[in-house]
Amino acid sequence: MTIRQRLTLYYAALLTIIIIMFGTLTYVVMRWTMIGTIDSTLVETATLITNNSRLLPVPGFGAPSRMEIELAPLDLFRASGVYVQAWEIVDDKPIFKESSLNARGLGTNALDPTMLGHHESVFSHHTVNNVALRILTVPIIQSSSGRLVGNIQVATELETVNRASKQLLIVVLASCVFAIFGAMMLSMWFSHRALVPIEHITQAAASIAGTNDLNTRLRWKGPPDELGKLISVFNQMMGRIQHLFSVQQRFVADISHELRTPLTAIQGNIALMKRYGVDAASLDDVETECQRMTRLVNDLLMLARADYGGITISLTPIDLDSVVIECLTQAKILAKDRQLDIHLGHFQPVRIKGDYERLKQLVSNLLNNAIKFTPDGGEIIVTLGSNHEQAILTVKDTGIGIAKADIERIFDRFYQSEASRVHHTDNEGFGLGLSIAKWVVEAHHGTINVSSEPKHGSTFTVTIPLYRPQQDEEIPPHQRPTRTRIPALRKMLEGDDE
Repeated sequence: MTIRQRLTLYYAALLTIIIIMFGTLTYVVMRWTMIGTIDSTLVETATLITNNSRLLPVPGFGAPSRMEIELAPLDLFRASGVYVQAWEIVDDKPIFKESSLNARGLGTNALDPTMLGHHESVFSHHTVNNVALRILTVPIIQSSSGRLVGNIQVATELETVNRASKQLLIVVLASCVFAIFGAMMLSMWFSHRALVPIEHITQAAASIAGTNDLNTRLRWKGPPDELGKLISVFNQMMGRIQHLFSVQQRFVADISHELRTPLTAIQGNIALMKRYGVDAASLDDVETECQRMTRLVNDLLMLARADYGGITISLTPIDLDSVVIECLTQAKILAKDRQLDIHLGHFQPVRIKGDYERLKQLVSNLLNNAIKFTPDGGEIIVTLGSNHEQAILTVKDTGIGIAKADIERIFDRFYQSEASRVHHTDNEGFGLGLSIAKWVVEAHHGTINVSSEPKHGSTFTVTIPLYRPQQDEEIPPHQRPTRTRIPALRKMLEGDDE
């Protein structure tokens, strides 16, 4: 059974139940109202008769006196269409006393013999001579002794009420049938309207599967209800899928390009060695290209493992200032053949929770990126500080800068601006350094941002939450501060600059 059929069935069943309950309630209330009107007339008639009747003692020879009922004229107080009978109770036996003129046609039998002798007023239904009657039996009580001396029975025919009830029942049943049919039609229409957006989503998904068109988006003109939110989420999902698909395509193209270059070089050197014999230069070239491919594969493997959570980072208290100084020292060694001024700016010891090796990878990648894109004669400044909540590391250079169109993609894998390749070396990267740096920062619950203008340099800013030690927390010896090394290391770096 389809969703549309289930919705139609649910709507129809719900409306059918409501209609049946409403029809039943209408029938019961109307009949109860008509019976209530009859009962009011019967009570009023019986009250008038009993209030205008008297009890007279009748002495007996050798026996206690009995009470005789002196009735008011029954036809005088009788309402139209109401039958009246009066009965005396002598020795607990009912004795017919009198009846109204219209009741004489029903005979001398009691209107409802089972109710005679009751000490309380009671309503009942009884059929006399094939006439259905609504009967009220009222007791006549001697006030002094509380003894029952008689009963007054008043009755009226139920033919009018029964006929009206049957007609009402027919109308209610016919209305229910038409209402149920209408409910089914209405439920089919509602289910169709409700499922139209879902059908559009299905058609869009089928179109995407058939044409590979990830640009498809759904338009929603209705209110921001559940379906509107569903379509919004679908469009967001499609945007995300389109972005990931484009990144994947670019990734495959870039890695193919990056692998083709060293493989071509290796193939060329092997061809030369086959023709002219093995020489040291060719072997060195092959070794260099193999090392480049090894770095590429290792970086890709690390990013792939990071994507699916295969890398576990152990966050322990770390002096970020020590990491920065160690990486800065290594960067000055790598750039010893370059005319670059690499030095510290504002520098404040800070402690964070992090992974020492990953933090070294982060800082080294930022420094290598600055060295790569800063021409000779330029300057690279590293600063480290903190605010009340975060450690703030900046790497500023006076290099060629980044175009606005490239800033949004600078952290994408394999992305390299062709215009920025001003200093080519054998160890030139593959466009993965900043991607790795972003992953390391995010793994430490931090953020990384870049601000840059073409020909005016770039500034990378990293923020990582500060470490807040808990009370009575014991820090292992290898994790304790090493700030006594900072002045000596800074003096050494400044000495190198001189």
